[in-house]
Amino acid sequence: MKKYIVALTIVFIAALITKTLGLRPNTPQGDAAPLTPNREIELCSISYESFEGGLGGTFSKVPPKVSNEVSHAILHVPHEVFLFSTAHPRVYEVDGHIYAGVVPHHITAASMISGFFGAAAAFVDEYDLVVIVAPNHEGDFAPVILSCRGWDVGGGVFSHCGFVEDMLAAPGIDAAVSHAHMQNDHAAGIFIPYIYYYLPGVKVAPVLLNRSLSFEETIIIYEWLENWIAASGLNVLLVASVDFSHFLTPSLAVERDRVTTAAILAHELEKIHTLSDHYLDSPAAMIIFLKYLEARGLRPQIVDRACAAEFLGAGLDETTSYKIIIGAREEKTTRLTFVGDIMLHEAQLQSCFDRAFALVAPHLQSADLAIGNLETTFSGFFSCFPLFSAPDEFGYALKRAGFGLLSTANNHSLDQGVDGLLRTLDFLDSLGIATVGTYRNQTERDTILIREINGIRFAFLAYTFSAGANSPPFGREYLVNLMHTGLMQADIKKARALADIVIVTPHMGNEYELFVRQEFKDVAMLMLQAGADVVIAGHPHVVQPMGFVQIEENGTTRQGFIAYCLGNFISSQREPPTETGVILNLYFEKTENGAILADASYIPTWVKFTNTAGQPYIQILPLPIANETNLRHQDQIRVREAYPEIAEIIPNINSNILLP
Repeated sequence: MKKYIVALTIVFIAALITKTLGLRPNTPQGDAAPLTPNREIELCSISYESFEGGLGGTFSKVPPKVSNEVSHAILHVPHEVFLFSTAHPRVYEVDGHIYAGVVPHHITAASMISGFFGAAAAFVDEYDLVVIVAPNHEGDFAPVILSCRGWDVGGGVFSHCGFVEDMLAAPGIDAAVSHAHMQNDHAAGIFIPYIYYYLPGVKVAPVLLNRSLSFEETIIIYEWLENWIAASGLNVLLVASVDFSHFLTPSLAVERDRVTTAAILAHELEKIHTLSDHYLDSPAAMIIFLKYLEARGLRPQIVDRACAAEFLGAGLDETTSYKIIIGAREEKTTRLTFVGDIMLHEAQLQSCFDRAFALVAPHLQSADLAIGNLETTFSGFFSCFPLFSAPDEFGYALKRAGFGLLSTANNHSLDQGVDGLLRTLDFLDSLGIATVGTYRNQTERDTILIREINGIRFAFLAYTFSAGANSPPFGREYLVNLMHTGLMQADIKKARALADIVIVTPHMGNEYELFVRQEFKDVAMLMLQAGADVVIAGHPHVVQPMGFVQIEENGTTRQGFIAYCLGNFISSQREPPTETGVILNLYFEKTENGAILADASYIPTWVKFTNTAGQPYIQILPLPIANETNLRHQDQIRVREAYPEIAEIIPNINSNILLP
């Protein structure tokens, strides 16, 4: 079998010597740019942003440059095979935007490669960069191999030199440049013609990963990648180049595939790391892919499976398995993502705002709508406790992190008086972030905020037990929605008539209490009985219980959801458990009669405050943390405690288990 595949490869490469790849979709062959072997091209023709240092890695401040190095030749895709695979790709019908994929790198599976990039082509305008994580089949030279050379195909596929420069400078990543390895290893190069064909104009950043990488080193690479993407602002398609069950008998390949598939679907990252080539050839690429999906609230979808025998004919004594695994969000499900209290204390001014959100931003950005509780104002200057005001840069970071709606009704709404409240609304409007709970005039207050998402009409309402040190002036009570029973019931009834789903975010509860007092349970149920579907409360600054509830009305029963507090999302409060929180995901489905809340999930979080040197380094970390090497010893102990603490408060949330 091995000799047979080698012989095929020799034939394919021989065919390549006399052929060129010069085709784009819908482009006549005569219009394609001619290929000249070793033709010099501009590698960094794109504009490269210089990023701020200290975002989880040392980001290059080298200015944009143009390089005239020799480009990589295409060695692994014979012309005839390329033409046949693009004319006859396997067809994958994927619901929703494709964020990432696992794709085979054997030329035998060319139709699968073509099918994946053909599916991604539907979103070509949404991609700025394709990051390829692939195995280093030679297993030598360096743990991580990079190259900033372009690729000699058609008008050229350009590599992102800034990505290479930044990864080379990243602490904890042992990376080196080898143009020869990148060109000669088919693991990344095989995709380049398909990227040129299906995703014209999109740049690439190929990364070869050595099997010698430890689990901790793999996580460091993943976290650096997330930080880099957040800092760059680029829309990235992540491609993990992975083949499975190498050169095994068909029966043994099936057995090994079952083990690998089960580990992938169960998200057993450490187990995946231990699997040999007989299971998959790049555990590191698979782990990075799964972490990338997890950060965006996505599950791996295996849309195709095949083996070499399917393409080369039955009767082979050895085979290799191939899978197409998609990271895509199903359009039929609408995900709203909620976070807890968003605060800004003085200590946070010493740390990068964008870095604070970098590891959770992908999850917020991939939601249909991300919603938070803003416990500060934007009054044009900084002021800390007890009268909060955040610099505008904090607001820009919230926008870049992915927030689309902020509840502004809380006990800090009027910290800087009426002028501060009004400027906050104007500033957030200028960013395109909607607000609920505070208003400029009576007409705004009486208008229900409606957002239609994927055909579902959502209504949002917000109230607070207090506006803080300052109360709304007489005659301007509309500035802040206070929790008056009659007002809330009337608003909810009005919203019920306008929307499929009504969501209320009350600011209530006793600070720092882990249990919920009966009076707050009663208020939440009052809102549901008035017609609300979801109640997401806040103010205690600690995680409190949440879950589904049954609502009795007019002799019938319907289902609702209550979260009494999501804890702190970002703050400088350090007394446990104020440094923890949860990101709550609610999944809605369209029905004939409107919409239903179909499911819920959550991601525990912990706010890192300092780096290992004791310097300010504030960042929201999803729990559990796979790599603790960049945490102080006392922080390692704390994060190990925090995860089970939250799990005890929220043991399970699904529609079959009701909140007490």
